[in-house]
Amino acid sequence: MIQNPKTNRPQALRSSRTHTGRKRAGAFTVEFAICSGIFFTILLAGFEFARFMYARHSVEQAAYEAARVGIVPGKTPSNVIAKATQILNATGVRNATITVTPTAFTTSTETITVEIRCRYSDNSWLKPMFLATTEMVSAITLDHENKAYLVAAGSLGNNDNEPIDK
Repeated sequence: MIQNPKTNRPQALRSSRTHTGRKRAGAFTVEFAICSGIFFTILLAGFEFARFMYARHSVEQAAYEAARVGIVPGKTPSNVIAKATQILNATGVRNATITVTPTAFTTSTETITVEIRCRYSDNSWLKPMFLATTEMVSAITLDHENKAYLVAAGSLGNNDNEPIDK
């Protein structure tokens, strides 16, 4: 032991902190290597699931908005496909297959169905680890606003004695 001249107390030759610090010199590196792998896996999984939810919602919204266009009298399946394509392009969804049923709208058309299909692997920002084989599908069916159909079904007519256009 050495005497500390300022305090006149005994002082150890080596600090126990320095000695312990030398023993743990590589522990931080090992701990960081283990924890960072787990952390970045969770972080990338979060990005993947967030992108999946965004893309799935975009497909559902595009199908709904396109079906709304299709139920208006005078619209055609090409108008429906154009609307769905516009929304999908705006949200970054690629390689989607859009199917409109029926293929032609007439005065007797009762419902319009729009189905959109695409693979998540074509729309991921990163190479998907968890959802690589997932296919996003949305099908929306709405009643056509065709007055001839509505009159025949008995759901339109003579509200407050208003005339029905034929």
